[in-house]
Amino acid sequence: MDASRAMPIWKLIARGDDGRKVMSDVSRDEPRYVYQMLRWQYAKQIFETGILRLRPVRAWQDPFEKWWCDKLFNGPGPLAGIQAYGSCWTTGAYDEPRWRMAGFGNNTPIVRIRTRMSVMLNAAGHLIDNNAGSLFLGLVLYRGEDYLRKLAQSVGSQKQVTRVAATMLLHKRYQFKFEDEVRLLWLDKQPPGEWVFIKVDPNTLIDQVMITPHATDAERQMIEDEFKSIGVPCKSSLILREPR
Repeated sequence: MDASRAMPIWKLIARGDDGRKVMSDVSRDEPRYVYQMLRWQYAKQIFETGILRLRPVRAWQDPFEKWWCDKLFNGPGPLAGIQAYGSCWTTGAYDEPRWRMAGFGNNTPIVRIRTRMSVMLNAAGHLIDNNAGSLFLGLVLYRGEDYLRKLAQSVGSQKQVTRVAATMLLHKRYQFKFEDEVRLLWLDKQPPGEWVFIKVDPNTLIDQVMITPHATDAERQMIEDEFKSIGVPCKSSLILREPR
């Protein structure tokens, strides 16, 4: 491996009992905002329930990432038995293709929610108060497949297993570099679950809701009305507006 290439540098943000910790990757400048695109009903549900959900990484769809997770967590190495959950965000804000990709295959319009990394870390960090595990937040690094295979082989010589696991999960194939991804990760040694739920104040966490530019006028009005009913204003993307 090329040792000169950047790796996450973890900064301890908070520490709890029994080794619980909250850590942030400080190896690169923190972006001003991060974004997540999702079906509008799911975004509305965050405001209604005050719950942010993290999905098991074993459920990620990229076949190489499935192999990656199996290699890391299902073998006899030091990461065996660790359960990993994640929520994926992006630093990309102005690219129209992101709207099309996020909306592909959905039969309902999507919206984009916005937050700051520091705000998300503060909100999610309370998870360690009542749960045995550790929380990590960082920007994904994009590598070639050969690099990833060699990186996986180095796991056996590492200590601080949750930190190593988080570092590994901030790596992805170079073909996905356009995603500009940020990952919020929860790692524990509990029995596998379907979700990890983080209690948040959504009005503090989320400072903007934006409607896809591909929504029809009727869909846009319906979404605005639905969010207005819970006291949350939202705006429409103007990226496809006609020039004046």
